[in-house]
Amino acid sequence: MGAAFAIQVKTGKENNVQKLMEWAFSKSETAQKWIKAIHNFTESTVRILSDGSFGKEIQRAVMPGYIFLEMNYSVDENNQSAYIPADVWHLIKSIPGVLKQFTNSGQIIGAEEFHNMLGLDMEEKIEVAVPVQENATASEVSKVNETERGVKEALHQVNIASNEEERVVAEQVLKAAEQNMSQLTETTYEEDKGMVATELVKVKMDSLMSRIKTLVRGGKECVRVPKSMMNTIILQIDESDKLSPTVIITRLLNYIRNVGKG
Repeated sequence: MGAAFAIQVKTGKENNVQKLMEWAFSKSETAQKWIKAIHNFTESTVRILSDGSFGKEIQRAVMPGYIFLEMNYSVDENNQSAYIPADVWHLIKSIPGVLKQFTNSGQIIGAEEFHNMLGLDMEEKIEVAVPVQENATASEVSKVNETERGVKEALHQVNIASNEEERVVAEQVLKAAEQNMSQLTETTYEEDKGMVATELVKVKMDSLMSRIKTLVRGGKECVRVPKSMMNTIILQIDESDKLSPTVIITRLLNYIRNVGKG
């Protein structure tokens, strides 16, 4: 396993620069002698659409703004002997998208560290997105509906009270019901944390938090899950029916809670 050089490129252009660099190196015997391979660490994500079908595969850079040249030698302990010939450096700098911001020695990565980088988890991910406001549980929705019915019933009793005593009692019931409704409707939610993120924090399991990624974007909680986890735990691949994002998120939440109990 050779050492590697990190080459800074324009963010979002990693794939294009890699293709151009591979073509340029194929024309240079010196580059082929010194450089073993070009690496661009990417992760594929497929989003589940609202109808349960799969969208277009999207690739993103795991390390945006960098590609890596694996060399045909190992560096010493202090990375002092790493070297790329001047003509190869000139070739690298001439490739569109490569930033002209590195020294002659480059940004050196030792052989062992680079070997660890090659072991990064780049398994294909499945992304599911649901509106944050739809992340309320069924029990929460039921509680709001029940409280709303209580307010309406109390108001009805006030209106049909036949005497002052009945009216006073009915108004007290109405006041209590309105207070309950006010407490429910005034509950605030963190805009940057959805239901899945909240559950992950509750279970406090690093193994889950490292594999399930969440973020709130455009009013939706976007959840990325490794494809293997999605298949075996959430989608249950023996099912023929397409599952909506809401159903998938519900299954994922149940899985997280069950793991937390175990």
